[in-house]
Amino acid sequence: MMKVITKFAVTAGAVILSGLVPAASWSQSIDNDPVIEAPRDAVDTPPTFEEKLKIAGEGDIDIQISLAKDYLSGDNGTPIRPVDAARWLTKASEKGNAEAQFLLANLLREGAKGLKANEKNAVTLYASAADKGHTEAAYWAADAYHYGKGVKKAEIKAIGYYEKAADLGHVASKNNLGLMYLQGKSVDRDLQAAFRLFSDASKSGSSWGQNNLGGMYEMGWGTVKDTAKALQLYQRSAAAGNTHAATNMIRLRAVLEATAKAEPAKQETTNTPNAASDTAPAADGTPDPDVNNQPAETQILGGSSTD
Repeated sequence: MMKVITKFAVTAGAVILSGLVPAASWSQSIDNDPVIEAPRDAVDTPPTFEEKLKIAGEGDIDIQISLAKDYLSGDNGTPIRPVDAARWLTKASEKGNAEAQFLLANLLREGAKGLKANEKNAVTLYASAADKGHTEAAYWAADAYHYGKGVKKAEIKAIGYYEKAADLGHVASKNNLGLMYLQGKSVDRDLQAAFRLFSDASKSGSSWGQNNLGGMYEMGWGTVKDTAKALQLYQRSAAAGNTHAATNMIRLRAVLEATAKAEPAKQETTNTPNAASDTAPAADGTPDPDVNNQPAETQILGGSSTD
């Protein structure tokens, strides 16, 4: 019985002290053990162009897409050949890969050296990739149906794809969808929805979102009218290079300055005892100038398919 206890104690001691074995002894134990291999410095080297060709030819989708990108950019010593890029993207697209479909659609939408543009096929690929959850593809499918690029103009379909892209966080889609809700294009006019979409686009840094949100505040559409906020948003958008917003900023600033100057004179006239004739409404029923001179929405708001 005593022998068993002693053996156990020695074993336990060995376990406790195993972390303190000298480095030299540990190295020697590795060298003498045929099962354990000494660690080696492993460096991951990317496959060469020839290796990529071989792997792509064996059907690896990721390598097919990578090789296609090299053919488009000339990276990794690959010659720039859009036709070869399209060939590999087609192979990956036929297997249903959304990224390959999107990249091939871009090539077909714009065309390239040795590759004729085909907007109709591009839209088909965009739509397929969008249905798989590809954000950019959803946006370009919407753009095609919105403006009739390669397909018959269909604003209802455009709205569907804009919504899909907007739900995935695509900023330009939020802006364009907001404009469609504002204008009531193939959808019931919804100023609150337009305001919300412009707000989201503005928060994401979109200069068009900022400009259009400014227009909503200036007009009091979908929110309480606030010309001070409108001016701030126009200024922010103009600072980002939006010339449309710069025009709105200059116009609104002039209106506010003129209003500020006119206010003291108006108060003085109101306090004058015999000034009733000066403050009477126009006999022809002309609307209040502040309402009559509001600029049309097409002059204030706008958008860009590439914002």
